[in-house]
Amino acid sequence: MKKNLLLIFAIAYVIFGAAVYYVQLPPLDWHSPLFWSYATLMIAVLAVPIIVMATIPSVKFYNTNLKKVGIVFGTALAVCIALPVISSSISVRLFNADEYASRIDVEEAEFDTISEVDFTKTPIIDRTTTQALGDRVMGQMSDLVSQFNVSTEYTQISYLDSVYRVTPLEYADFFKWASNKDEGIPAYISVDSTSGSAELVRLDDLGLDNMKYVPSALFNKNLERHLRFNYPTEIFGSPSFEIDEDGKPWYVCSTYTYKGVGAKRSVTGAIVVDPINGESKNYALDDMPSWVDRIFPESLIIEEIDDHGSLQDGYINSVIGQKQVVVSSEGYNYIEKDGDIWLYTGITSVTADESNLGFMLVNMRTHEALKISAPGANETSAMKSAEDEVKNFGYEASFPILVNVNGNPTYMLSLRAPSSDESNGVIKKYAMIDVTDYQKVVTVDVNEGFDVLKELMVEVQGGTSLVEKEKDTKTITIASLEKILVDGTTYYYFIDSEGGKYKIEFDTKFEDELAFVKVGDTLDISYEVSEGIVKISDIE
Repeated sequence: MKKNLLLIFAIAYVIFGAAVYYVQLPPLDWHSPLFWSYATLMIAVLAVPIIVMATIPSVKFYNTNLKKVGIVFGTALAVCIALPVISSSISVRLFNADEYASRIDVEEAEFDTISEVDFTKTPIIDRTTTQALGDRVMGQMSDLVSQFNVSTEYTQISYLDSVYRVTPLEYADFFKWASNKDEGIPAYISVDSTSGSAELVRLDDLGLDNMKYVPSALFNKNLERHLRFNYPTEIFGSPSFEIDEDGKPWYVCSTYTYKGVGAKRSVTGAIVVDPINGESKNYALDDMPSWVDRIFPESLIIEEIDDHGSLQDGYINSVIGQKQVVVSSEGYNYIEKDGDIWLYTGITSVTADESNLGFMLVNMRTHEALKISAPGANETSAMKSAEDEVKNFGYEASFPILVNVNGNPTYMLSLRAPSSDESNGVIKKYAMIDVTDYQKVVTVDVNEGFDVLKELMVEVQGGTSLVEKEKDTKTITIASLEKILVDGTTYYYFIDSEGGKYKIEFDTKFEDELAFVKVGDTLDISYEVSEGIVKISDIE
């Protein structure tokens, strides 16, 4: 009877251990905190009842003293708890400041390492707007919208000599997964980050089967579970969705190691998975496919930048005194450089004032890091300055991008209608702000384009105009008048008595003139002609 009970207990223990492993998916690597969490639980399941029974003198197990068994399991449990705590404690920044400060190799660079702004490679469309565009495209696909959701991932990638965000569709819920699991995920969404052009890409149009090994799948087709069973000892993070230059979807899953247990995480390579058939390959850092853009995750890069800037003179100085201690500014964005995606963030004093000392650029594929000295306003100040320029509209600024305008460090951002507005965050204007002097701000309507924006910025920064632009004043008599509402903004279009055509955006400073304007009225105007557009800039 006792042998049968022992066998039943052993079977139940194995089943329990397998079930926990199936859910937790711990890597079989002692550097991982999750490994020790799993080991502690499994030993505790044995140790606790044995230790309890060992306190009862009359209880014996096959003539073996339970106290001895309890000591063995109790010791093992103590080791599982104490070892990771001790290891992580001696690996902290307090005792290893030099190691943490040097975990990223930073090269000093001049600002001209950033090429003159190329609007075909400038990701001005931010994540918030990208998600709105993706949802809008998905909403038009009646055959898909009831079965799938759009993932919020939207990975920033370099693609087709431009910059895009891409994200997969995902199963909407358990029942939608059950209905569609045999066919798989049929499409992904791509959004051009320079123009806002969004497209739902169907895999059958590319001659490909659907994706079956994805994060939103359940059981063995779940991507992370599929990876764990194929790479039981690897420590990896959340898979990142990307596409290659042919538009074929992939998942890229960075692999890591730690100093001791769970300290000073570093990237060792990446596993590239084909979500269509589940085939995968583990790549070393120096052997990565050229189309892969995101190997070093944003959170790790920011952590490395902060350690590099704060621990150069030791941990104590980073807390007390803080001499020459700098950290990343509040936020980051992406720029395209040399066909790769680089994370960019400002570098500011630890006192958190409203200025930056310079910028850090880190290649998310190669880990190359550049530090550029360019003192000026921080990104938050630039955003506020741009919002103040159009405060009568209440537009919200996106986090800026660092660009080179005629050799000058310049912030570029979009201004969108508030999310509470009926236009639901649609971009209304583009803005540029001089980094050195954030009072130098220029804005243009979206339909005026980037070239006009750059031309205005060059003039404000004291350079030579890149495009000849006619400026003049005249008196016109209105022969025809039309008012058009575009994405929540009202535009007035005039035809004068001589057949000339004019355009003006409604602004509160023109409210008295425009509110009651009618055919036959005479207006004294200032206007500009740029790229064939006649725009009224002022009404006298």
